[in-house]
Order: sequence, then C-alpha cells, then structure tokens
Amino acid sequence: MSDLRTGIGWDIHRLVPGRRLVLGGVEVPAPAGFDTHSDGDVLSHAVVDALAGAMADGDLGTHFPEDDPDAEEARSLDFVVAFAARVRERGWMVSSLDSFVVLGTVRLRPHLEAMRSNLAVALGVDLDRVSVKARSADGLGPEGRGEAASASVSLLLSPLGAEQHT
Repeated sequence: MSDLRTGIGWDIHRLVPGRRLVLGGVEVPAPAGFDTHSDGDVLSHAVVDALAGAMADGDLGTHFPEDDPDAEEARSLDFVVAFAARVRERGWMVSSLDSFVVLGTVRLRPHLEAMRSNLAVALGVDLDRVSVKARSADGLGPEGRGEAASASVSLLLSPLGAEQHT
C-alpha cells in the first residue's frame, strides 16, 4: 500500500444581517452573511485546515493570519488554491474530499454542485474526487437557528504520480 495521509477540518462563523454568505466560493442569496474579516467561507476554511492537518503543517491561521492586512475581504477560495499548490509542491494530491455544510435557514442544495466544482478546480482535481453535502440541523444549535454556519471536511492525500483508484 502506498503512503497515504488523512486530514480533517472544521470551521464555524457567526451570521449577521447585511453581509454576504459565501460557501465554497459561491455567493448564496441569504438575509445574513459571515461576520469575519475575509469572506468568511467556512467550507473553504475547513478545506485548508484539512489540507494543513494532512501535511502536519499548522492550520488556516498559521498560513493566512487574521491580522494580515491582505486577508481583509479576501476570497477564501484563493486560500484553497494557494494551499493546494503547497501540497502539490510537497508531492501530494487530494485523492478524495468529503464535506458537510450545516445551516438551517437557507436552502443550500441548489448551490452544492457549484461548490463542488469550485473546490475541484481550486484543488486541481477531477470533480468526482469532491463531495459537498448540506444539513439543516433541524433547528438545533446556532446553525439550525441561522445564527451561524459551519463546515466539516475529511480528505485523503496520496502521492502525486501514484496510480489512483477511487
């Protein structure tokens, strides 16, 4: 068996009226968006944390600190592009990525394919290696009540150039 690495990522941000809701690089029509310094894209943030974890290379804040002026209003999908390039430079590729976005007050299903596509392009992998799912949390917790949105990601890295079977 070839060498493999796994990573997990998770993020949550508060939602406030008048801000944009961006998930997986897709602007989703919603009455509230993320109260953050970047676009707050919890899905992209969780992907970066999963990539960094698989590489034992810190986390999102290590590589894209909140106090960096360039992070102000930054597009979080660009963080995925940058970190995916770092992963490839170290000889790895995403073999499989599975994710959940949790938000109970906005219908996300119509946007899931665009999120998948954006992430696949950002990671430099085929679409069939990326899964994005959504849950409502049945009105429970901050996500279910629409006070916050969260995302979790699990991924598998394999060596670049190794034969891939999925």
